[in-house]
Amino acid sequence: MEKGHTIPVLDHGFVRYVDHMGDDKRILEFARVSYKSGSKGDEADKKLLHYLWKNRHTSPFESVKITLNIKMPIFVMRQYVRHRMQNLNEVSARYTELPNEFYIPKVWRKQDTKNKQGSIVEENWNPLFVLHQYPSGSEISTATEVVERHCKFSYELYQMLLEKGIAREQARIVLPLNIYTEIYACWDLKNLLYFITLRDDFHAQFEIQEYAKAIKSICQELFPWTMESYEKYKWKLVEE
Repeated sequence: MEKGHTIPVLDHGFVRYVDHMGDDKRILEFARVSYKSGSKGDEADKKLLHYLWKNRHTSPFESVKITLNIKMPIFVMRQYVRHRMQNLNEVSARYTELPNEFYIPKVWRKQDTKNKQGSIVEENWNPLFVLHQYPSGSEISTATEVVERHCKFSYELYQMLLEKGIAREQARIVLPLNIYTEIYACWDLKNLLYFITLRDDFHAQFEIQEYAKAIKSICQELFPWTMESYEKYKWKLVEE
C-alpha cells in the first residue's frame, strides 16, 4: 500500500494511511524470542500466528504500529477517543479556523425505544418541519434542510465573531458537533483490532462503523495473516 492511500468516509471525511512499522512476520519474531526459535516457513508461521490470536496471546501484536490520518465529525471523534490505547493529536481550533464542512445526513434514523443509545433504520426517512419565522408565512422543510440552514448560520456567526477580533478559542463555541475535525493517530495492532471489534459491529453507531470498516480494509492489506486470524477467530463482545 502506498503512503497517502485515502478512503473517503461519510460526506467530507476520510481515513488516510500514513505509515506503519512491522508486519505479520514481526509479530512472530516477537513471539518466538520467548523460546529462541526462528522461522520454520510460511505455513508454520501462519499456523503459529493463528494460534496466538485464537488463544489471546496478544502481546506480540503490540509490536506492530500503524499511523493514520483521519477526518471525522466531532460527535464521531467523541466516540473514537474513548479508545485510549493510542497516541493521538487533533487539529486545534485555538490555533486555526475550522473548515466550513459539516456532516449532514440525507436519511435519518429513529430513536430505538428499547436501547437508549441505539437507533432504528427506516428507509428514506427525512421528516418534515413546519417553520414559522419567515415573512411570507410558514415554510415546510426536511430535517436535512433544517440542519443545513442551522450549520450555515452557525458558521456565518463563527466568522463574524472572528472578524470582530474575538479569540478563536471562544469563537468556536457556536459551532455544532457535526463540524469536521482531523487527527493523526498511532495504534499498536492489538488495540486497533479491539477498536475494530467494538466499532465494526451492528451495535455501534452507523457513522463510526463506517470509519472502522475503512481502517479494517487498510489492515487487511498491510497485515493479511493477522486479519485472516481475526476473521477466523473473531472474539465475542459478550460471552454466551
